[in-house]
Amino acid sequence: MFLVIVDGLALLLLFLNVVLLAAVHARRIRQYFRTRRAKRFRARVEEVFDEFDPATRARAPGWLGAQIGEFDELERPIAATMLIERMKAASEEERAQTRDVLRDAGVLDSLTRSSSRGPAWRRALAIRTLGWIGADESVPALLERLTDRSRHVRESAVRALGQIAEPTALPSLAELFRSPARVGPGVVYDALVAFGARAEPVFADGLGSHIASVRVASCFGIAAVSEPASARRLLEAPLGDEAAAVRTAAAESLGRMGGERLPEALARATHDEQATVRCAATSALGSFDDPSGVKLAADALLDRDRETAVRAGESLVRLTERPSAADAASQALQRTQGAWPVERALILAPLGAF
Repeated sequence: MFLVIVDGLALLLLFLNVVLLAAVHARRIRQYFRTRRAKRFRARVEEVFDEFDPATRARAPGWLGAQIGEFDELERPIAATMLIERMKAASEEERAQTRDVLRDAGVLDSLTRSSSRGPAWRRALAIRTLGWIGADESVPALLERLTDRSRHVRESAVRALGQIAEPTALPSLAELFRSPARVGPGVVYDALVAFGARAEPVFADGLGSHIASVRVASCFGIAAVSEPASARRLLEAPLGDEAAAVRTAAAESLGRMGGERLPEALARATHDEQATVRCAATSALGSFDDPSGVKLAADALLDRDRETAVRAGESLVRLTERPSAADAASQALQRTQGAWPVERALILAPLGAF
């Protein structure tokens, strides 16, 4: 009886091995034919793309729409991905040309329908494609997808709206920025920055948010989209924020803007109780052509926080390149010669390390 059971188990294991090997080979064969089919289809898509350019267009007006309409469920994602890559490398003129052709061929309508049905990855791909095409008429459909049940789809819609940068989308994006949860705050931030100066009111309003992360993002957003004078004015108030992260962001953003006059609030921030704030403010000193920053940087060489002392040395060296602060900075370097932050900065400066 025991031998019968052993023989049965052996036969069962042998059968399972045969089934497994057959499944593996079947998968490989299926993948092989699928890859061949995809390669043939890519060549077909390239032929379709030739019809986008008037110089190479050779088909009847209805041919393009008919060809695209024949793409099946496997082929459409491949075609969409190829179209995205083509749009990434295209000039503005080529994008406008392609957009007109796709509009006439009914592709925009098809993508708009696909953006609201099917699996989440297909909806997201359709939305991503619409973003790269950049047609204004896609905006209403993309705004609807901001409430999609899939976070991936919602974030794809935000990115697409940022690429199109149609002003009517700003209020919805501003609401998402003020209430981060449904979409990653970094995703909304990038989309808003794409609007340029038109997004400044959104970031200015965000400085008053009760959410610290929104106030931090708003500081960087203002530095990214605002005119320097306006940015410096808006960024002084956050230097007194109760959250150290916001004060740090404001100081760092002011350092990116630079200017002639050193803001008083930034000067005070070099003595902040939080090391991260002192470090950012001390680093920003080198971006302002103001002799008053020289003494602040020299004093910070003795800061108990090592990173702040490092930034102090760098700021002193950078101030030697500023017309109004150069003399004072050169004298300060002479007086502090031998201090390790200064020696470090003098060694790294020729290498473009800061």
